[in-house]
Amino acid sequence: MDNSILEGLLEKQERVTVADQIYQRTRALLMSGAVPPGEKVTLRGLAAALNTSPMPVREAVNKLVAEGALEMLPSRGVRVPKPSLPKFREIVRIRCCLEGFAAEQAVKVIDDATVTRIERYAQEFDKLGHQRKIDALKTIDANRNLHFTLYEAAGMPLLVTMIENIWLQIAPLFSLSMSSKERKSESWESFDHHDHLLQALRRRDAGGARDAVVADISDAAAFIEKTGNLTHT
Repeated sequence: MDNSILEGLLEKQERVTVADQIYQRTRALLMSGAVPPGEKVTLRGLAAALNTSPMPVREAVNKLVAEGALEMLPSRGVRVPKPSLPKFREIVRIRCCLEGFAAEQAVKVIDDATVTRIERYAQEFDKLGHQRKIDALKTIDANRNLHFTLYEAAGMPLLVTMIENIWLQIAPLFSLSMSSKERKSESWESFDHHDHLLQALRRRDAGGARDAVVADISDAAAFIEKTGNLTHT
């Protein structure tokens, strides 16, 4: 093979690899809830934050725009969208179906070691949630680890990808709900739902695990509806 052709292929592969890495890092940033809804960012600013050139950032952003995780602005910048109330309610219904099903399937094959991992994440969430000054990002991370450890236990990677994609569209709202002054951590329903989930996992109660996950999603969604100022259009 001609050296120039080989060099071209290697350069293309390297560019694709960098773009994928930037995509994954940007995706993780959005999933963490670190960027609030409505926050505007420029490609140049995002490239600087990720210590890379604008080209792979542009490719990553275009992919995230197509997935609904970001929206393009006329000024060539992008922002994290805030879903309308009807869209949010649709997402919640889809989450209940997908995540409830994942929990139900996971219980059928889950092992004791995975249940122990989930329990540790629940304890971490509980500890973080009861601190005087809540670190929203760490708390969100513990909650996400709990949920996705459960979902991944089902052994259905396509289902997990679907759940990740739907989380990507509303993850920024999680930090708003946790930092709201209207919601004291002592009243978070998630503590009880996580406890009910763990009880169901220990009993290998598939229906109980599904119900706990659905209740967790539903109660959190109800609070976001109350405080998130979501528009009707």
